[in-house]
Amino acid sequence: MSAEETKKAEDKEAVKSKILNQVEFYFSDSNLLNDRFLFTTQQANDGWVPISILSQFQRMKKYRPIELIVEALRGSEDVLEVSKDGEMVRRKVPLPTDQNQVQLGIAKRSVVAEPFPKDSKLDDLLEFFRGIAPINQVRMKRKHKQFTGSVIVEFKKEEDAKKVLEADPKPKYQEAELKIVSKAAYDESKAQSFGKRRGGRGRRASKTAEDRKREKSPERKDAGYRKRDEEKEEKE
Repeated sequence: MSAEETKKAEDKEAVKSKILNQVEFYFSDSNLLNDRFLFTTQQANDGWVPISILSQFQRMKKYRPIELIVEALRGSEDVLEVSKDGEMVRRKVPLPTDQNQVQLGIAKRSVVAEPFPKDSKLDDLLEFFRGIAPINQVRMKRKHKQFTGSVIVEFKKEEDAKKVLEADPKPKYQEAELKIVSKAAYDESKAQSFGKRRGGRGRRASKTAEDRKREKSPERKDAGYRKRDEEKEEKE
């Protein structure tokens, strides 16, 4: 085999790997629970989904011919199986029916990592984390449509998530050491922060019986109406 032929073969294998990673993500627990179209499609066909439909998904359109997709999917060891005619694909292990257990499993194998450059691309982040351990997905957290520099990573196995959390030092991205916490710890921190804000508003909003009595007085009501009228004028 010539050097050129070797290069073409290597490029083809790289493309097949990307195809397989993408479709295995589509059929992962976390994606199926949130992708209504794919969920209902596979549910109505004993788990099977036409490969021709998958090939029209936005991140799959660049992979042609469809025969290449079929070839790539046949290489799945533990996740997917392809029908004998090469027309359909489904999970080897059906989606569990207990969705609470599914969500718990997802949380256990997920971490939150930051900071990443605000101009980061999803494909680059996928490649980075796949270099650490097999993953199901990387979700870029956004605020007002802008990437915040924080990502949620779901590994294929809980053990891999634990290894990343216990790693010392933590992995680096472009020479910057990452801060990595479990998804459960992250959610707990956000809940506590939200609770403090709600608690603060609650204390300010709490009123005594005397406060309510004063508010019901004609003078207080009239002042309130004047204040609201003034606010309306300012807005207009």
